[in-house]
Amino acid sequence: MRAAVLRNGKLVVDEVAEPPLGPGQLKVRPIAVGICGSDLSAWQHTSEFLRAHADTGMTGEMFDPDQDLVLGHEFTAEVLETGDGVRDYQPGQKLVVLPAVVDPHGEPHTLGYCTDYPGGLAEHVVVQAYGHLTIPESVSPVHAAVTEPMATGVNAVLRAGTTSDDGAIVTGCGPVGLGSIVELVHRGVRPIVASDPSERRRRMAAACGATAVVDPTDEDPVEVWRAHARSGALLHVFEASGARGLLDRLMAAAPRFTRILIVGAGMVPDPIRPVVGILKNVSLEFVGGPGLGETGYQAFDMMFDHIVAGRFDPASIVTGYAGLDSVGAVFEALRPQDSHRIDHVKVLVRHDITEPGILVA
Repeated sequence: MRAAVLRNGKLVVDEVAEPPLGPGQLKVRPIAVGICGSDLSAWQHTSEFLRAHADTGMTGEMFDPDQDLVLGHEFTAEVLETGDGVRDYQPGQKLVVLPAVVDPHGEPHTLGYCTDYPGGLAEHVVVQAYGHLTIPESVSPVHAAVTEPMATGVNAVLRAGTTSDDGAIVTGCGPVGLGSIVELVHRGVRPIVASDPSERRRRMAAACGATAVVDPTDEDPVEVWRAHARSGALLHVFEASGARGLLDRLMAAAPRFTRILIVGAGMVPDPIRPVVGILKNVSLEFVGGPGLGETGYQAFDMMFDHIVAGRFDPASIVTGYAGLDSVGAVFEALRPQDSHRIDHVKVLVRHDITEPGILVA
């Protein structure tokens, strides 16, 4: 089968082996696949990506950099075949995929970061038969592919416990930051200041309900927040950019007792001055997947509920589509040298597209 393969730091399209279908698994055909910031990091910062996972014991997201890798963990798909023992899914169902697979030795892996199992940038994928969200007829199975990345932003708000008594700043208005804005708006939080150097992303943040949007190279988002905030309101900052040096600047500028939730996964060391946080009583919290005690990924379901209920139009953040042969162009477009030149928010790779290049949504 055809797949977009990361090979020696380059993305190429080639034939790869069909993944074997085991008991308790599904074989699916991807419909639409998003490119995550983590995919860009695995491509551009492979050594740092793997070292971070090794240092933290997160071996389920480690791969052999000397072998071919098929990326893609945020995707929707149609069920083709079910393995032995599967009762909850049937061929023909369309799903937002929870990208997990268990190998024959019982070791769990995240699809897209697994040498032996291809991710969504392949024509067929094998996943475990649990945790997936069934897409209703009212929701596009293409646009539902934004659920997983936006759920990361929802998860940060969930972890913070932000209420309508609090105010918020969102730094970085890609899909993760926009997911935070959608959840903050749903909770009645005001003001919400969104900060991003990309004009297009700022427009999307405003469309999602941000109170004010700023270019951080021209304005300080903390000062803009102060101009809109109620006296005595606590500030929650959702840092979704991963920009180097930003945490230290936020700690110095933010009001006392600010909480900073970090969901932007920077790949290089980022110095901060602990004394600044101590003097300001600022809290830093790093947010990944399910929280302590969660038996499932609540934010995944919550973001999907926003889409199904019509609180947010997933098509509104999709800025382009591309076929498998143009995956390399998609990666290049999502990581330009100048952040002001980012012209896309979410590009979806669709296996039914044969035209070259990125098609404007």
